[in-house]
Amino acid sequence: MKTIFTAALICLFYLLPLTTFAQDLINVEGLVKDDKQNMPAATVLLYSSKDSALVSSAMTNENGQFNFKAKTGSYYIVATSMGYNKVSTASIKLNGEKSYSVPSILLKETENNLNEVVVTAAKPVLERKADKLVFNLDATPSAAGLNALEALKKAPGVVVDHNENISLAGKSNVLVTIDGKQTYLSQEEVVNLLKSMQSTEIESIEIMNNPGARYEANSTGGVINIKTKKSKADGFNGNVAIGAGYNKRLSSSNNLNLNYRKNFFNTFGSYSYNNNKWEQNLLIDRVTPNEANKLYFSQRNTDTSNNNSHNFKIGTDFFLSPKHTVGFLVKGNINNREENSFSRTNIGSSLGQTDSILRTPSHNEGARKNYSYNLNYKGILDTAGQELTLDVDYSTFDGDNDALYRNKFFRADGTFFKNGQIYRSFAPSEINIRAIKADYVLPLNKDLKIEAGLKYAGVESDNNFIFENEVGSGWLTDPNRSNRFKYSEEVSAAYTTFSATLGKLSIQAGLRAERTHSTGTSVTLNEEIDRKYTNLFPSVFVSQNFNENNVLNFSYSRKINRPNYQNLNPFMDYLDQYTYNQGNPNLRPEFATNFEATYLFKQKYSIALAYTHVSDVITQILLQNAALNSMYQTNLNLASDDIISLTLNFPVTVTKWWNFNNNILAYHKQLKSPNINGFELKSKRFTGNIYMQHNFNMSSQWSADMSFFYSTPQIDNALNLKTFFTSDAGLRYNFKNKNGNLKLGVSDVFHTQKPRISSNLEGNEYTLKQWGTSRSVRLTYTQRFGKSTVKSSRDRQTALDAEQKRLGQ
Repeated sequence: MKTIFTAALICLFYLLPLTTFAQDLINVEGLVKDDKQNMPAATVLLYSSKDSALVSSAMTNENGQFNFKAKTGSYYIVATSMGYNKVSTASIKLNGEKSYSVPSILLKETENNLNEVVVTAAKPVLERKADKLVFNLDATPSAAGLNALEALKKAPGVVVDHNENISLAGKSNVLVTIDGKQTYLSQEEVVNLLKSMQSTEIESIEIMNNPGARYEANSTGGVINIKTKKSKADGFNGNVAIGAGYNKRLSSSNNLNLNYRKNFFNTFGSYSYNNNKWEQNLLIDRVTPNEANKLYFSQRNTDTSNNNSHNFKIGTDFFLSPKHTVGFLVKGNINNREENSFSRTNIGSSLGQTDSILRTPSHNEGARKNYSYNLNYKGILDTAGQELTLDVDYSTFDGDNDALYRNKFFRADGTFFKNGQIYRSFAPSEINIRAIKADYVLPLNKDLKIEAGLKYAGVESDNNFIFENEVGSGWLTDPNRSNRFKYSEEVSAAYTTFSATLGKLSIQAGLRAERTHSTGTSVTLNEEIDRKYTNLFPSVFVSQNFNENNVLNFSYSRKINRPNYQNLNPFMDYLDQYTYNQGNPNLRPEFATNFEATYLFKQKYSIALAYTHVSDVITQILLQNAALNSMYQTNLNLASDDIISLTLNFPVTVTKWWNFNNNILAYHKQLKSPNINGFELKSKRFTGNIYMQHNFNMSSQWSADMSFFYSTPQIDNALNLKTFFTSDAGLRYNFKNKNGNLKLGVSDVFHTQKPRISSNLEGNEYTLKQWGTSRSVRLTYTQRFGKSTVKSSRDRQTALDAEQKRLGQ
């Protein structure tokens, strides 16, 4: 009750400033264009004629249109865009009319290079749109020097837990895409990819809780799309970013982006190199479930890791005509990791009584190579907007993970007692993916449109786990722990959507059908699991635009999440003699039904009510093996997960130089499963999250920000998580010539990222605490060069967008 009361007071405090807007405002609208076309993404500023104070700002849409609200009075407008001269309008007077149309504003392209372009405004940190929330990362100085995973933690509603699992509004199994394209990697490999990608490459993070039928059905937890930076017209340009950070250890991040467009072709490429070092600490206290002979384990583990990664992308688009384009794209990620770990476990008849000590030093090293190739075509078939896109893709993944563990037992006084298990493992993995897809758009008239598409994807993976014990002076293969596992999967999909606009009412209805055939084979055990299933995934989106200030949206969808390839492999991966991970070849896909209603006020303030029901929930869980006195992590299917959530998003302007964005999420989560290790799981909890970002624009050159995140206690499947709080801060300096900037960022200012966890499953008694070098200081220098108006490469979704997410390590 105290928590709910406190949250209510905070909500009331935030909502009070909104009452100042409860007066009639005049809608100001207009068009920005150049000599050839209407200008999208131009910056439009409204100033008071009286004192030249900035009143409001806007960005033009894809048709060059803008609008904002203002009180009665006298104003003038300034419009600008990179590569164009700034234009100021004559004074305009707003009286009692409901709307005012500004004469078209004409921008003229400058002949100067980038260092003569003046940028006078930036996008807001958060933008609420009809179907998504947009987090503009470049407007956040504290994001400087972060990798993409760390930047994702700053996005409202997104939580990255102690095991680096990504959840959205309390829902797990989130689909992460980059520029609308899935990575085709497993959860672990998505995390590795995000760690190797720098915030300087990212323009914004788009959060979609309930995507429609055109998106992959494999997205029960919603979609997070990371949009990388693009450039804008003919010529050559690029940027380079060099960064260094310190978190008890030095790290570096460097990336280069180049783009060249001339007449009938556009060539683009990027390369980044990152070296990250970090330390992770883990504390586990547990009691074995054996009633006759209870044992208490108190484990302390420290990992130090060094990760080197190379990412590259190169592609070319050929413009066969103004309406037909073909392109080729190659992407690669090379990642090498080395990890040294030391685990000390006190074993006794109570947590305060130590009878023996297990010490386990270990060494792990791994190498991963992921390459993908894409051939694509886009054609506009007629003047009515009929459109066809084709993608053919092929992707390869090769990974190795080698480990060595030495378990040694000591008496309570620290003297050596005996050797435990000494073993090593080798885990080569090879995965190949091929896919083809086609998307077709048919406008029937200006108010009616049909979209349809086909896709086929085939996956083959081969995972070999070799486990060896030290026997005497040599090594002997352990056939009971070694395993070779092969997996193949074919998914055939088709979808269609129908869109209609009826006055102020917009409706989109879609249906996606997918047929799946999968075969999992344990070569070692001579066991095979063969599955065939066909599913339908409907979606509906309805938007009622009452007027310019009030919009109500409703959406419904059904989704699937298939287990990733590596989790199906039954091999065991050890931390020490009593702690390990184990795969589960019997995992079934999970299915989710989603409903969401969103109310938008003045295109800035929003409130969303959502409900999600998930069956056969795929979840990562910690269990105890009573026979071996061991604790292990695996993936299981729970019976159901029900989540009801309410999200409130709103910006508040305090002064001309200080504003803050707010996102408040409250949700109730309930999990059920009839039998986990012989016990029934029934867990439910109300959770509240508050995210605030304060922005300080002191001058055209200096800006700063500070963000806060707070969460009340929550449940994560079979885990209880206690209250959590963190804060970041940043400072940004723009050079006077506007061709570069310097950013200083500090993460986890108060060093509070220390998850405290306990079990909510009967017969599974443990507590866990985990923390690492999350507090860090980073300095990043960014330099732009070349012409500022280079058109970017096309955004495209490749045919591999669902499969690579599920690649094994």
